[in-house]
Amino acid sequence: MNRDRSDAPAPAGYALTNTGDAWTDAPASIAISGLVHGDVTLGLPRYRLTALAGGAARPAETLRLAELLDARHRVVPFLGRDEEQRALGEWLTARRDRPDRAVQLIHAPGGQGKTRLADQFADTARKAGWEVLRAYLDPGEPDRVGTADRRRATAGLLVLVDYGDWWPGSDLRALFTDPRLHREGPVRVLVLARAVGYWWQALRHWLRATLGMAVDEFELTPLAPDADARERLFHAAAARFAALISHSRIDAVRAPDLSDPAYGSALSLQLAALVAVAVSHDRTLRVPATLVDMFGYLLDREVAHWRQLLAGDAVTTGVEQLDRAVLVAILAGPVPYYVGQSVAGCAGVGSEPGRVAQLLADHSICYPPRNAGWVLEPLQPDRLGEAYLALALPGHRWSSYAPKPWAVGVVRAVLSGAGMSTAQAARVRAGALTVLAEVAAGWPHVATTVLLPALRDDPTLATAAGGAVLAKIVDLPDVDVELLARIEPFLPPRRHVDFDNVACEVVARLAADRLARNPDPVERARLHIAYGRRLANAGDRRAALAQTDLAVAAGNAAVAATASPETFALLAMALHLRAHRLAALTRYPAALASARRAVDLLTPLAEDPGDEAESYRWALAEALDNLALRLSHVKRHDEAEEAGRRAVELFTAGRRSARGERGLAGAFANLAVIEAHRGRREEALATVREAERIWRRLSHDEPSVYRPELALALNTVSLRHAELGQLNAAVTAAEESVGILRDLVRANAAAFELDLAAVLANLSGHLWQLDRRTEAFQCNAEAEEVFGRWGGANPQAFSLHLRRLRENIKAMLATQSPVDLRRWELGAQSFNS
Repeated sequence: MNRDRSDAPAPAGYALTNTGDAWTDAPASIAISGLVHGDVTLGLPRYRLTALAGGAARPAETLRLAELLDARHRVVPFLGRDEEQRALGEWLTARRDRPDRAVQLIHAPGGQGKTRLADQFADTARKAGWEVLRAYLDPGEPDRVGTADRRRATAGLLVLVDYGDWWPGSDLRALFTDPRLHREGPVRVLVLARAVGYWWQALRHWLRATLGMAVDEFELTPLAPDADARERLFHAAAARFAALISHSRIDAVRAPDLSDPAYGSALSLQLAALVAVAVSHDRTLRVPATLVDMFGYLLDREVAHWRQLLAGDAVTTGVEQLDRAVLVAILAGPVPYYVGQSVAGCAGVGSEPGRVAQLLADHSICYPPRNAGWVLEPLQPDRLGEAYLALALPGHRWSSYAPKPWAVGVVRAVLSGAGMSTAQAARVRAGALTVLAEVAAGWPHVATTVLLPALRDDPTLATAAGGAVLAKIVDLPDVDVELLARIEPFLPPRRHVDFDNVACEVVARLAADRLARNPDPVERARLHIAYGRRLANAGDRRAALAQTDLAVAAGNAAVAATASPETFALLAMALHLRAHRLAALTRYPAALASARRAVDLLTPLAEDPGDEAESYRWALAEALDNLALRLSHVKRHDEAEEAGRRAVELFTAGRRSARGERGLAGAFANLAVIEAHRGRREEALATVREAERIWRRLSHDEPSVYRPELALALNTVSLRHAELGQLNAAVTAAEESVGILRDLVRANAAAFELDLAAVLANLSGHLWQLDRRTEAFQCNAEAEEVFGRWGGANPQAFSLHLRRLRENIKAMLATQSPVDLRRWELGAQSFNS
């Protein structure tokens, strides 16, 4: 019986290794009689590990024309990539100085040859004695791997993960904690993806910090960067295809203009060679002149294939319905059977369960799924499917390929997710948006015909596939401010590493448009505040300060025009944020003055018994926390502690809320800094541990939102341990902070690089005191390089930091005790800053 597995109970989480090869569909009791070798898993798995097929490949002579380009059939001999193969071989080799568990990411756009390289590498590994498994995002029963095969694979385990950027993060983490990846001996995991983004930064940190895996990555460059290399590869592919295509004439094959950069990828070269060979038997046939025409030629052959199957009674579904199923598969597939039923029903492909079942069966005959139990295998290679989608939609200029009148409706239906469970709809919509954004970047009519209208009708779609996809959408030439205004309310309201840069771009364009209309001072202040926050999240400190200066000016104008609690609160918010922006540029006295004025404005509002008093009390608590840190910066620690404790009291006195919890965590972290300055070291450590506990819990649920605050709290934890002489604990906390910040820097260097440099300088001090002098020098030198770059751009803000670092490095080189290695108190930022 089929059921919606997205609504199944969560896995029980119990695994007994080397006990038996048994599996149960849901958490339940299980009994095993006798000794069985293998694994026992209770609970429904969210993925499948399959032994890589090692049998004979399907005969190339039986493949359709388009299938000759499919990487899994390996029709064209693997050529080139010698350096990449050498590097992967080195990564695979197990040595005593190399970790037992290592992960490698290869990323590149579609058509660059990631899959062929991975398959070639897997063959090499298997011949060298490695067991090779492929991971599929499939909640069905895992395929069995025979114990005899395991015994023969003595070198280690290699796992291949394709489309890593399409996997939900929780499923990837579940895969990496699978007991089969933590057996004795070396384990290597090779992940393939089209794009890197926050999904990878978050996973990479987790792999390193939690699982202790070594992690690396590289981008796959074009296979043929110059015309000579393209010429060689074109003729090698043409010779292979000519041997398979009947009546072809290799002497009549004509190459296109291979100097065109469009032929730099492996797929485009093989496509050109395949089509040239296919038409070589008849000199009267026009040789397709562009890649679009070449894809169109193959698509015509696909339709002929459907008609042939229908005429021979191999399928019963009509051509138009098959056509619709092919489009659905490009957007949503491949998927498990029960998801395929929901997607087909949602898209109106088949009107009743029996008809849907027949359609899915017939589509599987046309395009056999790679995985048993799955359906809606998309056209391969990916770019052929993307061309199909683009040519099916109206608005393109290729008159030879008539658009399909029903295509827009099918795409919109898939994006709606109607009739699917929440989990199914989320996954299907994210996949469809990813495909549409990718295709729209090269085919403008895809944006204007279906993608942008869908976003106007349902702007929640904008964030459904992540920040990288939204950035592609925002960059489309036909995106206007009206659409951006509809998207804006659905952006993450505060910092979110995956969305910070694209959110800043959206708000910048909206602010420019709205400010040009000369709104009243209240609206101007709000616009400058919103834009300044986005700039700060994106890491542009000076531009963020400029916006808060404008916000303060507009707030003062609003108060002058109408003195009311609302305008006073608005001005206080602008001043509060301005204090943060000034402190980020080390302008501490000015920051203190701005923070104090914000507190003065908010205090009478918070004491008023009116309906808005609670909101004002939260704002006052945040402003007091800000004031405490600014007082600490100018060494007025008594006053700082008083303000910090008032902030904690306000955060704990009100009703429990997410805003209060975030504020309390920040206030604890800052209060710990102040307590340490006043000599209460053990109390300071206990206080910051409370902040760490809150941030760690929050960052576990939403890492893209809260991990930056966790990193800052861990830096404070590290300093407090060091003050107590607990240097090993200090190093542990600082290294975790550095690990988080390195990942954040990869996502957004402008926002997080200075914090990384500061924590590296602190870590250097701890390492030096543990007599780990080489590591200490390396950390301080890396921090000096960062501050040197920032100081060159803004000497006034960063010259003091740079001087301290260089003094330390000079002392290190003289093998003397460093001058100052533990003064980088970052504190916590107001989460609502």
